[in-house]
Amino acid sequence: MAKSNRCIICGEQIGEVGQLCAWCQDPRVEEVLRGLINDIDSQLQQTTRIDIKMNPTFSLVADLGILGIRHPLLASFSKIIARLIVEGGKGIRRFKVSDLRYGQKDVKPFIVMLHDFGLVIYDEVNSEVVIPDNSLLLKIKYELEVEPRRNPAAAFALGYVTLKAILKTLEITKQRSVEYGEGVTCLYSMTKNRDGSVKIIMPKSFMATLSFVLGCWAKGITEFSELDIHKFMVSRGVTGKEFNEVLATLSCAFATAHGLYERASTEHLGRIVIYRFKLAGEYVRLYERIRMRQRTL
Repeated sequence: MAKSNRCIICGEQIGEVGQLCAWCQDPRVEEVLRGLINDIDSQLQQTTRIDIKMNPTFSLVADLGILGIRHPLLASFSKIIARLIVEGGKGIRRFKVSDLRYGQKDVKPFIVMLHDFGLVIYDEVNSEVVIPDNSLLLKIKYELEVEPRRNPAAAFALGYVTLKAILKTLEITKQRSVEYGEGVTCLYSMTKNRDGSVKIIMPKSFMATLSFVLGCWAKGITEFSELDIHKFMVSRGVTGKEFNEVLATLSCAFATAHGLYERASTEHLGRIVIYRFKLAGEYVRLYERIRMRQRTL
């Protein structure tokens, strides 16, 4: 993949060496992410139905994914997931890849990512996608029936594969450079300019938000001010309306599953009101459980 001057995960501007910024390559990020994914996968193996409202681990994944399904660059991928969930719930298990494009020129990297993480089986010979019996897409279909407008099912699925893709990216970068079509780049779009150069476009507000949350968990930060997250997002090119959407999503102003953070208090910078955000109690307990488990390994 062509060298970029931005972190491949969060979009922060970096130097000429490597693909990750200091925030994302902090080993504690990989540690807490691996612990979270192991916790998610353990629970997925033990259940036949994903309940986002009652299970804080599953609601966390949906809360992380909600900004993704709202992002215009991920609209076609969200539609693919939603269709697979809806049709799979009706008993339809096989789909032509050509019927899943939704305006996207090349959905193969995304389909391959779904295949690698066990949500589908990609039949490359026949250019088809098959939903296996043990796919989480079949376990999450009930959430779409209960809350069709909020689409927490698609949010969960997108959040799940994105977390896995971030972990995969961190693992690859320890050995070599990530190529397009690997890890999180499966969620990015690639366009070729007239001069033959390649441009990679990433959904920065989505990826930067996930990076911020995971980095805070890794560093033990459960409370921050609006200025803290604003500084983080600005350095990654997330400003204006995009930044306001990030704040609203984190604090459950939009149709999230639970809401990651609560507006705990306000501060005043002259006449400007600055909010403080505190990690929701159920997620504090989840974080502490994951950290406890990591320490015993």
